[in-house]
Amino acid sequence: MQIPFITSLIHYFKVVYSYTGKKLYILLLLFLFGGLSESIGISMLLPVLNIERAVSDQDQYTKTIYNFLESIGVNISLFPLLMLLLIAFLFKGTFVFLQKIFTSHIRLSLIKDIRIDFCNKYKGMKYSYYTDTSIGYLNNIITTEIERGVAALSRYTVVIGSLFLILIYISFAIVINYKMTIVVIFMSLLVFTLMRSIFRLSRKLSLLVSDTNSRVQSLLIQTIYSFKYMKATDSFTHVFNQLFGIINKNYIYRFKGAVLTSIPSSIIEPISILFISGLVLYYVGFHGKPIAEIFVLVIFFYKAFNYVFRFQSDWQKFNASLGGLEVMSKALRILNNNAEKAGNRQINVFNKAIELKNVNFSYGPKQVFFDVNLAIQKNKSIGIVGESGAGKTTMFDIITGLLTPQSGKISIDGIDYSELELSSLRNVIGYVTQEPVIFNDTIANNISFWECDSQEDICKKRIKDAAILANCDRFINKAEMGYETIIGDKGVKLSGGQRQRIATARELFKEPKIMIFDEATSSLDTESEL
Repeated sequence: MQIPFITSLIHYFKVVYSYTGKKLYILLLLFLFGGLSESIGISMLLPVLNIERAVSDQDQYTKTIYNFLESIGVNISLFPLLMLLLIAFLFKGTFVFLQKIFTSHIRLSLIKDIRIDFCNKYKGMKYSYYTDTSIGYLNNIITTEIERGVAALSRYTVVIGSLFLILIYISFAIVINYKMTIVVIFMSLLVFTLMRSIFRLSRKLSLLVSDTNSRVQSLLIQTIYSFKYMKATDSFTHVFNQLFGIINKNYIYRFKGAVLTSIPSSIIEPISILFISGLVLYYVGFHGKPIAEIFVLVIFFYKAFNYVFRFQSDWQKFNASLGGLEVMSKALRILNNNAEKAGNRQINVFNKAIELKNVNFSYGPKQVFFDVNLAIQKNKSIGIVGESGAGKTTMFDIITGLLTPQSGKISIDGIDYSELELSSLRNVIGYVTQEPVIFNDTIANNISFWECDSQEDICKKRIKDAAILANCDRFINKAEMGYETIIGDKGVKLSGGQRQRIATARELFKEPKIMIFDEATSSLDTESEL
């Protein structure tokens, strides 16, 4: 029968290894060497304390150390013993320094790499999955949950490191006095068992923190994006009541988690001192054992006992941050399952036509297209007219490969979309959407989309030419900083028509083979529209 704790320890070792690879083994070796160096240093205290005692009064452990040192040519005197003690702790300090530096390297590089990986996953996810998923959820993963997940991985390495140190200290203690060591092990296991319920509750609270983080970000993003409307209509009250309620729940879950995390760390020293004091009283006060032997043993027990409780505290913190790791792992699985499927044929030019043959598309039970047949010839302009909700935008989403028809065929120059690498298709398309896409940057960068350096002359000319074609050069030149004017989130400093013209200039800058306007001139004056 497997012990659940051991099962969890092994399971998460595999999880951590899947992210860190062989770096995990290097880190564990640094923990091991640091623990061994410190233990050797501590064990050298007993020979130092017994240096002036008669050979007949020395304990077996001290005699063994002396015999070993003499066999390698070390003179048994105070100075060589102190030098060996110093060297052992210098090695320990070096290994601890390397372990901390390497831990920071692993943690920070993991955050960087996982964030980049998730950004690429977002790029490759299906458009249909995006429309069904909260933006706050997607944003929360990148900004919060990845860092919490990596913190959990980092804490797990500390847990394993603590386990290594406990085993090392216990091993050295067994050599000195195995009976007393067995008592310490029993007491440690008893305390650890009593803490099990705290670990389970911490894990549950961690998942609730992740959920409320996502909900806060989702509602906050929507509130900020709708600021103009909400400010103009004084609609903040009800939305903020909802938002503040979620924020308060998040606070409660975090506070409860912090309280649970504080329990193990707050009782480490009192219980350690109480237990060790009892051992010293029993062995020295009642059995008359030498204080030197007990002194070194007490140091080992104190270190071991501290690491036992630290192990519990670290395991508690690991469970408290597991929510981030589980959300991150679950999101990764979902994104992999919702990755856009595409072929490997490239298309770099548009020579003939885009054709739709017997295309059917529906949103659930609602049928939008019924056996649509359409040919869009090169260098031809086609207008698609219909009332709101008739499927005009859906048509454009199918043409750009964002949506896949349930049946029928769509092709470009005779190549079926299922065979295409869709990114190559989209590179030949310019798409001005109903809601202009504007970033909080300069007008120049919004037109070039950072394809080139807007300070270079060649890039400047391309930007200006596109702006002239989109009829926005005049209002740009009147702006405070011209093409270098910062226009705010979603172009909040511009009018609706100005935003549409800049979005059009961006697509013209790309020099696409195919141009799609989805009601993109609705906010333009007659001159600009023509």
